[in-house]
Amino acid sequence: MKIVITTDSVLNPRDMENMVPCIINGDKESYYDMKKICNDDIRAISNIEVFERALSGEKFKTASPSIEDFMKVMSLYIEEGYDVIHLAASKGISEGSLNGAYAAANTLSDIYNKEITVIDTMTGGCGGTIINDYANDLVRSNLPKDEIVNKLNEVKKHILATFYISKVEGFVRSGRAPKAANLFDRFSLRYRIDINDGKLHPKIPPYRGSIQSGFMKYLKSVINENNKDSFDPNYLALLITRLNEIDINAAKEYLESLNYFDKKLIKELPFYSAISSYGVEDQVGLALIKKHWLNIKKHL
Repeated sequence: MKIVITTDSVLNPRDMENMVPCIINGDKESYYDMKKICNDDIRAISNIEVFERALSGEKFKTASPSIEDFMKVMSLYIEEGYDVIHLAASKGISEGSLNGAYAAANTLSDIYNKEITVIDTMTGGCGGTIINDYANDLVRSNLPKDEIVNKLNEVKKHILATFYISKVEGFVRSGRAPKAANLFDRFSLRYRIDINDGKLHPKIPPYRGSIQSGFMKYLKSVINENNKDSFDPNYLALLITRLNEIDINAAKEYLESLNYFDKKLIKELPFYSAISSYGVEDQVGLALIKKHWLNIKKHL
């Protein structure tokens, strides 16, 4: 039995081969996020181009992939004899992505008489990167599909996906936050936002000070000597927009100093266009998998 994991670009997978791209709507044109699928009238746009244009003032809005685009990617694998497990962004983050994946899966199930499993991952961004890594490891372990699905539905409850918000100006510029929020930047307030129960939740109180000092406070609040043993050392995802004031090497040195995670995991990855469209430098996402449930599983 062959199994493939598909995703959409809100989940920011490391490997884009099995990814269904979201649509990035600019002022005058619409684009595929990072990767072209099938519509000849829409070109793919890179996260770098989106970021630069957003930084220059262009407003971008993101839309979930079309049902046809989901079907295009899924059907390619079905016709090659694969069982498809699709990881969808949280309903609380992108309801259209989840609903579109379900609609495509149901249609293809009727056409091919074969079940396509869609999982609401309850996460997005860096959290999507890490659950996709975990899912692909399960596939490489040659586990049966039902067991893979069960493990994914369990692990999604134990993913810590968190974001460092250095500035809110891009959120205001893109219409994602009110103009009054610019006061936060004036007072040098930096924020941590976590994904809990599939929705974004700001952590209080904010960090005050420079972008770099706030980032290191954020990083040490997420993972440190006191709590590192509660996370699985085999999984870590560190995602960034363009960095200007953050020293990412200092962050990597700190993570390495914990002597806990495999050094191969401690490297930065780019956010795709859905996050880059905010046009804000020095945004960072960090995702980990909480370990306690894995230990419990071993004894069942």
